[in-house]
This record gives sequence, C-alpha cells and structure tokens, in this order.
Amino acid sequence: MTIEEILAGESKNVEFKEGLPEKSIKYMKSVVAFANGNGGKIIFGIADKTREVVGFDKEDVFQKMDAIANAVSDSCEPAIIPDITLQTVDGKTIIVVEISEGRLFENQE
Repeated sequence: MTIEEILAGESKNVEFKEGLPEKSIKYMKSVVAFANGNGGKIIFGIADKTREVVGFDKEDVFQKMDAIANAVSDSCEPAIIPDITLQTVDGKTIIVVEISEGRLFENQE
C-alpha cells in the first residue's frame, strides 16, 4: 500500500479502519462482501475520513493481527482465509488484510 493508494481513498475494494473495532462485525461485513465479490483490502490504521495514517504500536500489532485472523476464521463458513500483512507507511505500522475473491463450489452428491 503506497501513500498514493491511501490518498486515492476508499473504493469498492479498499476500505480503511482507523483502529481495530471491539466488535468484529464492524468489518466482517466487508470481509464477506469482498469474498462474495472481486476481493478487496481492509487497511487498519488509516482514518477513513481524513486518510491520515495513524498506525499501531509495534507491541500491539501482532495481537491485533491474531484477533483479525481469529475473527474471520470463527465467523465465516465456508472458511475465508485472509492474507494479513504489516506495512510501514510514513514510519507508522498498518495492517493490510487482503481478501481473495471466493471460489464457488459445486454441490457434489
């Protein structure tokens, strides 16, 4: 995620979250929508209104990544496996959660 991509703002497959919401439902709808659509990214650590990079403390970031991974795996059936990575933008650490387009499964009997 480059600063240019951040400044371009949210789109149909990019969503910003300033922090990690206490209730995962606040971003789980986006996870499912991206999986049901063409995929997308949720970037945690960017204020959605101002596009300011707020980032996370390095001490907290792995705990937050685990919380995101657990929330997605606990909430979605069939399973959605997000690609969760860290990036540094303007010296601040953000979490990028990439959701791939879901695969359709034929009902095999």
